[in-house]
Parts: sequence; structure tokens; C-alpha cells
Amino acid sequence: MFRTGLSCSLVPMYGFARCTCFDCTSLAFAGSDRCLAHAHDPASAIAAATRLLTEGSDIKDLNLAGISLIGLDLSNRRFVGCSFMGATIRNTLFTDSSFRICFFDGAEIESCDFSASDAQFCSFGGAQILNSSFENSELLHCSFDGAIISESTFNSSNLYNSRFIRCELENSDFVNCDLKRVYLIPSKQNNVSFKNSNTAEVISDLEHLYQ
Repeated sequence: MFRTGLSCSLVPMYGFARCTCFDCTSLAFAGSDRCLAHAHDPASAIAAATRLLTEGSDIKDLNLAGISLIGLDLSNRRFVGCSFMGATIRNTLFTDSSFRICFFDGAEIESCDFSASDAQFCSFGGAQILNSSFENSELLHCSFDGAIISESTFNSSNLYNSRFIRCELENSDFVNCDLKRVYLIPSKQNNVSFKNSNTAEVISDLEHLYQ
């Protein structure tokens, strides 16, 4: 997935380290030889990873799966090859940040601000996104497949070649968006506005998924 046009320098490296705990197949958490569930001191591991996020401007190749991020300012940062899979992220700012090949699959994202962000080849598959903003952003080749998106806004964003397949959309806005080659095939859609967006260029059936 997401192979076309990728530079070798952008391929994430976090996936090569596995948890050393017996019979565990999970990836090792950032800065540790164990996953977060088997860490000797999960709170210390999360605190150390949080310092990496808040003190650095370029964050690369970190496995932060399962981390809890509450009330942080992570704006104006560059994330490359990072995993936030299964994370709990609330009241956190990602404004004006860029993301390349980052994964938020299964994450709980609530009251977060991704506005004016630049995200390419990222995945939010199966994530729960509530009361969050992705306005005025470049969201290119991103996947929101199976995500539950509610009370959120994507207004004035470029969503070129992104996918919203079998997701749930409710009380959310996609006003004045570029929807060229967007795969919009939700399993549920209620009170969603696409006003002034080019919905004629949306792909709305699975038959054309790989064309």
C-alpha cells in the first residue's frame, strides 16, 4: 500500500525491532526493547517518548503505538515514518506540521487540531476521530478506511487520491475541498456537507477502486 512514488529514504524503520518479551510479536516501543504493554515501567517509557515529541522538531522512525498524548502542542513539526497506532490523542495541536508515511490506525483522536498540516501517504484506518479539525490541509494519498469520523471538519483541504472506504461520517464538513480521485464509499453517512467541493470527481463505487 502507498508504494507509488516513494523515496527509499522515506521508508519507516521502526518496524524492524520486536518486543523481546517471550511470545510477543508486537513492535518495541520507542527507546525500549519491549512493547508498551510489556515495558518494565510504561509511565517512564511514555514520558521519555513524549519528551522526544515535545523537544524535537524532526521526529523520525518512532514506534509510539499505544501512547497517550493529552494536551500537547506538537505544531510545526515534521514526522516521518512514525506509528501512533492504537494511541489515545486528545486536545493536542498538530497545526502546521507535516507527516510522511505515518500511521494512526486504530487511534482515538479527540478534540485535536491538524489544520494547515501536510500529510502524505498516511493512514488513519479504523481510527475514531471526534471533534477534530483537518482544515486548510494537504491530505494526499491518505487512508481513512474504516474510520469513524464525527463532529470534524476538513474544510478547504486538498484530499487528492485519499480513501474513505467503509468509514462512518457523521456531522462533519468537507466544504470547499479538492476531492479529485477521492474514494468516498462510506458504510454510514449522516449530516455531512460537501458544499462547493468537486464531488463530480469522487469515485463512489468499488468497481473503480484499482483503475
